[in-house]
Amino acid sequence: MTNWLIEVYPLVISIAVYAVGLVIFFENRSPHRTLYWLLVLAFLPVIGLLFYLFFGRSSSRYKFFWKMGHHDIPYLKKRLEKSRGSVDYLLNNTVSLHEKKRLSRIISATSPSFVTFNNQCRVLNNGREKFPAIFEAIKNAKHHIHLEYFIVQNDEVGNDLKKLLMEKASRGVKVRFLYDGLGSRKLGRRYLNSLHKSKVETAAFMPLTLPVPSTWMNYRNHRKILIVDGEIGFLGGINIGEEYIDGGKRFPSWRDVHLEIRGDALDILQGVFISDWQFTTGKIIEEEGCFPHRDPIGNKAVQIAASGPDGNWEAIHHAYFTAIATARETIYITTPYLILDDSISTALKAAALGGVDVKIVFPGKPDHRIVYWASYSYFADLLRAGVKIYLYQKGFIHAKTLTVDSQVTVIGTANMDMRSFYYSFEINAFIYDEEITQQLERTFEEDLSNSVAVDFEEYLKRPIYVKFKESGARLLSPLL
Repeated sequence: MTNWLIEVYPLVISIAVYAVGLVIFFENRSPHRTLYWLLVLAFLPVIGLLFYLFFGRSSSRYKFFWKMGHHDIPYLKKRLEKSRGSVDYLLNNTVSLHEKKRLSRIISATSPSFVTFNNQCRVLNNGREKFPAIFEAIKNAKHHIHLEYFIVQNDEVGNDLKKLLMEKASRGVKVRFLYDGLGSRKLGRRYLNSLHKSKVETAAFMPLTLPVPSTWMNYRNHRKILIVDGEIGFLGGINIGEEYIDGGKRFPSWRDVHLEIRGDALDILQGVFISDWQFTTGKIIEEEGCFPHRDPIGNKAVQIAASGPDGNWEAIHHAYFTAIATARETIYITTPYLILDDSISTALKAAALGGVDVKIVFPGKPDHRIVYWASYSYFADLLRAGVKIYLYQKGFIHAKTLTVDSQVTVIGTANMDMRSFYYSFEINAFIYDEEITQQLERTFEEDLSNSVAVDFEEYLKRPIYVKFKESGARLLSPLL
């Protein structure tokens, strides 16, 4: 029997490799990604098969995620129709929007979303500003609390959050807590059982199914959303945990950005949460209190862009490309990861070659080594084109921000990498406002003062073992 298995095994693997190779060929991916997969299958057939089954399948992902964003939300539809009448007028009469009309229309066409104008925004730098703000909002909740997070740690900050949610739920506030099944896998039963006993509804997005993992485990919910009573909301790069305040054991400090929003943009944010909740739990939220009437509160133009493998378009990727390609003077980027596809890389290089001041702040120390070294491999072409890259020295920088021409600010969860653009569920706020953008630019200048510029000539002299690490990590990056 054993001899028979030994003889049949190579044949079975060969048939599987050929079958998967044909599937990849007919998926019509980009040529370089197709070639990567075929080479891995040819030289590492068993590993290649496993990687493809669990990380590579894309042709059927739309069918799997079709429920996300495709259900009716009556209150959101009404609000959408009500808002559309004034959009064209304001597009032409809001200075930042008039200049960036193409960007706002790209987001509307791909997300889908629309520009809202009745908003107040507050930028929260670092966890020390974020956590007091979200805890205060939760304490004041009267109707509902909706949370959606990639990582929630079972530590002091995570337990402070748990106590607040339990207290509000016990007083009749509807609390719904959605967490990613991989990112928050260490929460533990005790933590979740405490919430359940207090009538907090919890749900794990795509939980791990060990020892046999799901073939869809590669698609993670990277969003970080909090909405309270439909009146105040938060999104950005900061997860829930102590390390997002002080850097934890690995870093002396943690640099990050979050955004507080009050106003009509919350309708879009609420719609994203309701869609994600329905997909995960099968339950539809149809409470009118989720979309309250609002009096005029502010004049900030905000457009929420959500993207993920459930969509026909990579909305945030398209928006970033458009923002970079249409920039006239400045492009300032802060990102913890820099793994670019050809389109974003070409847009950045073309902007720099065309005289746009392109600056990128990137961590000086890694949190994930493979991703870090893969990012380093993209430096040469960018530096050669005139893009200026700075390595942050004060701690770890995890902020995900983009400012363009002192007119547009982007704050959200998406990194400047292919995982965020193609595989993860992300959400970003595009703010068309000169005051907010100039505030972010001042913060960017502060980060530059805590960074060291990468010298192109010195970069070219890096040791061969560093180049080897970069090339090896980059080779793996399209498969991750």
